[in-house]
Amino acid sequence: MWSGRSRTLSRPSTSINQVPPEVFSLISDYRETDEELIRLTHVCHGWRGILILRASSLDCRDPDKTGVYIQRSRGSPLEIYFAPRGRTCLPHNALLLLSKNINRSKALTLAGCSPNIPELIKRFGSPAPLLENLFIDVIDLDLTAVESTIFGGNLSLLRELRLWGVLTTLPWKNMSNLTTLDLRWGSYDNTQLLNFFEHTPLLRKIALANMFPDPSNAPAKRVVSLPHLTSLEITDKLAHSILLNHLHIPTGALVTLRFTFDGERSPILDYLPRFLDNLQNISHITSINVRFGSGVAIRVNGPSGGLYVFGHQDDSRVPLPMLGHQILRSLNKLPILTTERLAISLYHTPAQKTEASGPYQVLLPMSNLRVLTLSYCDSVSFLLALNPSQNTSNAVVCPKLEELVLYILEQQGESEIEGLLEMVME
Repeated sequence: MWSGRSRTLSRPSTSINQVPPEVFSLISDYRETDEELIRLTHVCHGWRGILILRASSLDCRDPDKTGVYIQRSRGSPLEIYFAPRGRTCLPHNALLLLSKNINRSKALTLAGCSPNIPELIKRFGSPAPLLENLFIDVIDLDLTAVESTIFGGNLSLLRELRLWGVLTTLPWKNMSNLTTLDLRWGSYDNTQLLNFFEHTPLLRKIALANMFPDPSNAPAKRVVSLPHLTSLEITDKLAHSILLNHLHIPTGALVTLRFTFDGERSPILDYLPRFLDNLQNISHITSINVRFGSGVAIRVNGPSGGLYVFGHQDDSRVPLPMLGHQILRSLNKLPILTTERLAISLYHTPAQKTEASGPYQVLLPMSNLRVLTLSYCDSVSFLLALNPSQNTSNAVVCPKLEELVLYILEQQGESEIEGLLEMVME
C-alpha cells in the first residue's frame, strides 16, 4: 500500500568494471588503430591486463610489433591477417613467428598476390586445434596447392572456409562443424563436392564460383541431403551446372544461379522447369520479380524457399524484345496459381494480338494476383491483357487484382498516358 511518503529508489550499479572480462575484451575488436588500444590500456591496471591479454589480432606487416603482440597475448587465441599491398613478401622472421604460433590461431586470413603466400601455406603442417575461420585468397598467381597435411589434417573446429584461387586436397572428412563454404576460381568436379557435402552435415551457406571443369561426372542417381542449408549460390560461365540435380534442398532455402549467355535463346528457359522439379519444396509461389536489361533476372519466392536466376547477355545482337517474350511466357511452366505479387521491369513486347502476347499468357492463370507492378515497361500490352473486351473469350484476367503500379516510360506521349489511365479506370 502507498503510504504517501516520498521514497528514493536506488538503482543497481552499472559500473563498466562489472562487465565480464570475456565481454569487455571484445572492445579490442572494434578499435581502428593501435594507438586507440594503447590509450585504453592506460586507463587502469584492470583494463590493461584484460586488453593486453587479448592483443591477438595480428596484421603481420611489422614483425617486431607482431612479436610483441604474440608475447603479450600469452595463451589467448590468435587472429592472423596477412594481406600485403602489391607483391610484397613477408619477412622471413615474420614467417617463423606465424608458423611457430599457428597452433593458437582462431582465425587465419591470407590474401593478396605476395609471392611467398604458397611458401607460408606449406609451413602450416602442425595442428591448429582452435582454428574456426580460414580464408585464403590468392590473386594474380597460378592456382596455389593446399595439401591434405595442412594443420596436421585436422580441421574439426573449422566453421567458415573460404578458398579463392586455390587447388586443394583438404582433409574433407574432418570438417563436421563447418557452416560456411565459399570456393572461387578453383577446380573441383561434382563428385569432389558431393563427397565433401556428405561430411559437412551442418553447412548453412554455400557459394561456388567459376570452378566447374567437368559438370557431368557424378552418378545420375546420387543425391546428397543438406538439411541445414539456408542459401546456395552458383556463379559460372557454363550455362548449366547439374550439381543441383544431386542435392536435396531443404524447405526455406534460397538458391541463386548466375551465368552469362549469348545467342537467341537464353538458358533461363531451360533452368526454370528443370530446377523447379528438383526444388520441389518451392511449390507455393507467392511473388515473382522479372527484370530485363543487359540480361534477364527472375526471382521466385514462397514461404518454403526461393530461386533467383540471373543470366547476363554477352551478345548485344540478340533481339531483346523477342527474348523477353519467350522468357515471360516460360513463367507458365511454374506453379503460379498461388502468386499474389508480380513485378516486371524493363520489358518491351513485340507487336502481337492480345491473346498471343506474353503479358496475356502469363497473367491469365494468375487468378490470385493482387499486386502488379510494371517498371518502365510497355504498359499498353499488360492493360490490354487485363481488359476483357480485348480478348475473344471475354475472360476476366486477374479477377482479384487490387493494386496496379505503373512507372511510365518517358517517351510515352500525353495522349497515350491518358489512354492508359482510362483503361485502368475501366
